[in-house]
Amino acid sequence: MVAPATISVFNDAFWENLDFVVNAVDNIDARLYVDAQCVWYEKPLLESGTLGTKANSQMVVPHKSVTYGDSKDQPEEGYKLCTIKMFPNLIEHCI
Repeated sequence: MVAPATISVFNDAFWENLDFVVNAVDNIDARLYVDAQCVWYEKPLLESGTLGTKANSQMVVPHKSVTYGDSKDQPEEGYKLCTIKMFPNLIEHCI
């Protein structure tokens, strides 16, 4: 998992060796972290993912376009539907 806690693995050499980043996660904190790293290391980012029933897709070119962190999602309500690990037994698990 790419996060501040794994900076020893995903270090300067890791980010500098990338040409671009494709991101698809359901976690706002992870999205913001990867977005910030891509801006810092000047790497283009194709940001996409889901958050419950919401979906996002955005191309970020550092210093030329709006970043993911420049916009704010509405506060999360309830649980993240896509993190359910058992057989879906409610209709909202299938959305």
